[in-house]
Amino acid sequence: MAEAILLDTAKPGFSSSGSLRAERISFGAKVRVARAVIGLSQDELAERVGLTQKSVHRIEQGSVEPRLRTVVTIQRFWRDQGIGFEDLPDGGFRLVVEGTALRR
Repeated sequence: MAEAILLDTAKPGFSSSGSLRAERISFGAKVRVARAVIGLSQDELAERVGLTQKSVHRIEQGSVEPRLRTVVTIQRFWRDQGIGFEDLPDGGFRLVVEGTALRR
């Protein structure tokens, strides 16, 4: 399974507000998709990763820049659940779901 890629603040141009917003929106979409595959509500995901429901909502909307620790915690949770993402060169991503994730 492919590992989710962490936000790379060393990338040229990352500091531009457009790139940062695109990163937030992409991560938020990944959170929504993974949550849907696993079958969790925002409340349930929040409880499992140590956030509030409101924080999960804001991350999914792309309205906040999550802390690196939060991103890593969520990515580890996905990995443990059999969920991964492949980032595409155009800014999109592919969802990777292990068979074990579907049998839960």
